[in-house]
Amino acid sequence: MFGLMDCNNFFVSCERLFRPDLLKRPVAVLSSNDGCIVARSQEIKDLGIPMGVPYFQVKDTLTQAGAVLFSSNFTLYRDISSRIMQTLEKEVGLCDIYSIDEAFFEVQADCTEEEVLALRSVIMKKTGMPVSIGVASTKTLAKQASSIAKKTTGACVLREELWVEVMQTTPCGSVWGLGRKTSEKLAKQGITTVAQFVALNRAIVLKQLGVVGVRIQSELQGTSVYSLGEHQEDVQQSIMSTRSFEKTTSKLQDLESAVGYHVTEVTKKLREKKLLASSLTVMILPSYHGDFFLKGGRETITLPVPTSNTSSILKEALTLIHTHYDTEVPYKKAGVVVGGLIPEYAQTQSLFTEVKTHKETNAVDTVTDILNVKFGMGTIHSGVVLGTGARGSAKLRSKEYTTNWKDIPIIYAK
Repeated sequence: MFGLMDCNNFFVSCERLFRPDLLKRPVAVLSSNDGCIVARSQEIKDLGIPMGVPYFQVKDTLTQAGAVLFSSNFTLYRDISSRIMQTLEKEVGLCDIYSIDEAFFEVQADCTEEEVLALRSVIMKKTGMPVSIGVASTKTLAKQASSIAKKTTGACVLREELWVEVMQTTPCGSVWGLGRKTSEKLAKQGITTVAQFVALNRAIVLKQLGVVGVRIQSELQGTSVYSLGEHQEDVQQSIMSTRSFEKTTSKLQDLESAVGYHVTEVTKKLREKKLLASSLTVMILPSYHGDFFLKGGRETITLPVPTSNTSSILKEALTLIHTHYDTEVPYKKAGVVVGGLIPEYAQTQSLFTEVKTHKETNAVDTVTDILNVKFGMGTIHSGVVLGTGARGSAKLRSKEYTTNWKDIPIIYAK
């Protein structure tokens, strides 16, 4: 049996953790440059405000509702996530952290809902964060169980008899791994519910959706295909970091600083996930609304060797900027995408030149990562990152309550 612990409205809950006055008030978290809604409390959802909508489009609605808004505070979110995962691991043993707010684990086959509720209570008591836990015979079904848990008591053990009933009305689009495009493809054939998908002939599923589709069907039928540590998406295809400037700029220094920041972000994520990048895309773009729309620069290159080394990728990125930079263009956005990702252990040697391993090339990065975790992100960074607005606007960002001594809350007792 597998369990899935999923934090409820994670970003919003992190903000409410140190602001109890915001409980039951509409709260939303904004994206980079405070541009779009990326997290919503239930009160915001009840207003009919969709995920990802530009802030300016719903600003009046949010104001009338007395909503409280925050800029994204990933330093806080990552630290709270780490505390939750450590607490879960102490209770259940080995955990498979799937995302910042989700983790799989294994439980006994005779696990009861009372035991799951007890685990949920421990996590909430020790971290202050609301979570939901779903338990089922496969990882895909555990995801479904966690969704049910969110709408009920916060815990759900999805046994076969309950799942047979629930799947009759569960849309295919809500299943982990199927997605919108696959669901639309199935809908054209009259397959709209999980019950219909599960009943499909396996040969048809293989022909239409390939091996991945067959695996998902097996998991939905109760046959475990993915063990702890395995997912439908074993290796990401790419990692992206992009952001719009608060104001347009034509300065090369601003573009270099922004791209330097984005390279730092994507390479840090590569090392966290133990991946190496084989390709690099750099973009410097003007506003979509203006005379310079077609003057943007975007180019993809194949890296000499797969790497997660910051300085190596930054050197290539700066070369691409200089190639496409135009002094007359007012640039609005810059970004970096690394692709062709492979696991670190899959790095091979070149036939004609000696290739250093990622451990040899990342010696400095390893020390930098350790210092940034200990003293705060950005404590050590490349010289090209000069703080010229690459991080975008974050006027509504909350304090770093758990990682900055100056921001630790003070409690006065009488």
